[in-house]
Amino acid sequence: MKIPFKIKVVLLLIFVVAACSKKENTDFENHKHEVPNTTDEDVILPPAWAFGILYGSYTNQDQSIELINEIIDHDYPIDAFWIDSWIWDWENQGKGPKKYMDFIADTVSYYDMEEMWSFMERKNIKAGMWMWDAIQITGNEEAYEDFKSRDFFKEEVIHRSSWHNGSRTTIMDDQSNQVKGTMMGNIDFENPEAVKYFKQRVKHFFDKGVDFVKLDKTDNIHVVKAMFELSQELGKETEGRGFVFSHSGGVESNEYKKYPAKWTDDTRSDWTVENPQRSFSSWIPKVALKENLEMYTDTSKHFHEIPFLANDMGGFAINVEKYVDEELYIRWSQMANWLPITTPFSQPENQTGNIAFKVSDKADQIFRNYAQHKMELFPFLYSYAHLSRWEGVNAVRSINGKLHEFMLGEEFFVAPVIEPGVVQRKIDLPKGNWINYWTGEAVNGGKSITVETNLEHIPVFVRQGSIVPLRNYARSIELGSNDTLQLKVYLGESRSFTLYEDDGISNDYLEGIYLKTKFELTDSENEAILNINPAKGNYKGLKKKRVYNLSIHSNRPINSIKIGDKSYQVKSIEGSIYQVDNIESNKFDGLKISINKIKG
Repeated sequence: MKIPFKIKVVLLLIFVVAACSKKENTDFENHKHEVPNTTDEDVILPPAWAFGILYGSYTNQDQSIELINEIIDHDYPIDAFWIDSWIWDWENQGKGPKKYMDFIADTVSYYDMEEMWSFMERKNIKAGMWMWDAIQITGNEEAYEDFKSRDFFKEEVIHRSSWHNGSRTTIMDDQSNQVKGTMMGNIDFENPEAVKYFKQRVKHFFDKGVDFVKLDKTDNIHVVKAMFELSQELGKETEGRGFVFSHSGGVESNEYKKYPAKWTDDTRSDWTVENPQRSFSSWIPKVALKENLEMYTDTSKHFHEIPFLANDMGGFAINVEKYVDEELYIRWSQMANWLPITTPFSQPENQTGNIAFKVSDKADQIFRNYAQHKMELFPFLYSYAHLSRWEGVNAVRSINGKLHEFMLGEEFFVAPVIEPGVVQRKIDLPKGNWINYWTGEAVNGGKSITVETNLEHIPVFVRQGSIVPLRNYARSIELGSNDTLQLKVYLGESRSFTLYEDDGISNDYLEGIYLKTKFELTDSENEAILNINPAKGNYKGLKKKRVYNLSIHSNRPINSIKIGDKSYQVKSIEGSIYQVDNIESNKFDGLKISINKIKG
């Protein structure tokens, strides 16, 4: 039988596509990494965008769009924007119990949710919304009876707190207002059929553009899992790597690590609860800036073990006077931008919403500088996110029981300022040789030192021998790339750093599909060798070419730099910093850079 020409063409195209797909799959198979024996199998990475700046608010549709435009106009990074609990009933400022949860939300104040979330998508901003795990009967009778008739409630209880139950307070444990108890059905998230049905009921939000969930009221592992899966399965801008924000508890089993991320719960906008500067309502948790830092550093408590832990930058709860402390805000934002996940957020009673330009001109300037620097630091932070899985060690690391300073990876020592009016900060610098990150001054560790700390900076030191990769600034992680990297090299010791890269949004990395590039610095008296080893691995969308801009910090004058067979005469551009730009490289070829120091 003679095959028609058109069919032949179609069959040929199918063959070619299949062959290409097979070759691509073969290439991935040939470049997969083996699972290290140090792997923490429970650790799942958040999507790459989660390592940018993530904002939360209580704004309606028009206010949300206006605020996002203002954030962009102020040249702040923005990767995600969630609308908190009032999205269900902004019209009544979240009073409840009506609307919590009716699976409809406030369609008056958010009159075109799809357009609102499409606006965010066009701006490369991931959209989130607040949810909880229950239905209150009053005002939500139809939804309540629907779940009850299907036997999908784990229990029915009387909700006696005023939180979304007759009061506009946003504090979960507020008992200050006596309210009539409301029957509440807690959905049984241990029942697969109940979970499946819950997902069906909220699917329309994801169809319209929601990408992730802010989970409140509970940190039960079954609920967290289901909310994470909503993002993973239904988020339109994901390829399988979900994201959820949940409270800091629910960590009795390491399974919680499979559903990132968590935050440090409600905090007071104050320096410390030991010596409060302002008055707060008694039901607000006794955690302020100092105690919030300790949640990352105190090894006697579980918080420091959480791989991806955010906090409400600036403090969630405002004081009874509604006074916004500029200095406190600046110091909190400086700390938050040296952590892997950064989330400016506050209760609606704080008129600034903990958005820097609404606090003061000084806060605007300092937050912008720190937030943009964090975006540049993404290659470094994301590499340590990978190491949380492959080596089971988190990016934020405690220092010998010290509660008010921490290591970020092996390279950075960070000492947040946690007291008002501080112009000098006494720190215990670990053993080794260090460089003041802001001034370039060399300092010997293993002793206590006093550091000048004006309002612009908190003390940060980088270990000699460190190799720190930075990328060019972009407003969001997904708008940037690692195609050009600035390598900051701090001479003085021999050390190494391994850069991890993947597609940032799929789960391919779980199958060993990611890229590793090892940078090795060998430093001797008169010469330092920087080896950029050939990259190993692969991932979808990988580009083989890269441009390096080399920034060398040296306390000895540098005479010349040799890259391959080509020598460059160099001059100091800023004190002890030497710069060589536009070094082109194939990632899989590797590169040897010789740094020749002036003798004597």
